[in-house]
Amino acid sequence: MTSKTVARVYLVRHGETQANRDGVIQGQQDTALNELGEEQARLVGEALKGVKFGYAFSSDLSRAVKTAEAILAHHPEVKLVKQQELRERFMGDLEGTSGKWAKLVLATGADQSIETSAAFSQRAMAWWKERILGHVLDTRPDDGEEVNVLVTSHGGWITTLVRDLIGARKAQCGEGVMVSGCFNASVSVIEVKENKKGVVVAYGDIQHLSDALEFNADVDTT
Repeated sequence: MTSKTVARVYLVRHGETQANRDGVIQGQQDTALNELGEEQARLVGEALKGVKFGYAFSSDLSRAVKTAEAILAHHPEVKLVKQQELRERFMGDLEGTSGKWAKLVLATGADQSIETSAAFSQRAMAWWKERILGHVLDTRPDDGEEVNVLVTSHGGWITTLVRDLIGARKAQCGEGVMVSGCFNASVSVIEVKENKKGVVVAYGDIQHLSDALEFNADVDTT
């Protein structure tokens, strides 16, 4: 028998920043949405306005918070909980840099100031276990209805969480779903079952950005 869905988690990457546009490594720098990023946040808010959210969590960095606020403008009754655990990977001395040298340093792991991949993964997985499998499932209304959860975070964090959940066999991809690019203001959805296993039913969805897609720094339109 297929396990019943008890929660649906919407993982939304923040809208574009000028650092995204310029190819600058942000990490945990508190950069703001640029004009396009604000429009992307508005569009994802429109796309999700019909979803009845019971919980909302966001990275405490402003680009994620502003994206969450644009979504919750349609859900004023939902309180936004800001958490450092949802921040992007700390990139140490590489934050604010760009170019081939920075990518080489990152690829070789030569900079000891960077949060390790293992530590980053552990942070994301611990948050999922504590907040989703713990707090949300323990406190959701006992009415038999699925609860919807909004999480606004960052590309690296979302990708790491999803891939690690799949790698640990705590989640699987639904039919036709591939884990690839996590673009600005994209939406990924994980259905959580009664057995606490997840099914990734959408990943990196940017259909709602169609009107602005040609201007997205994440998308190669050449």
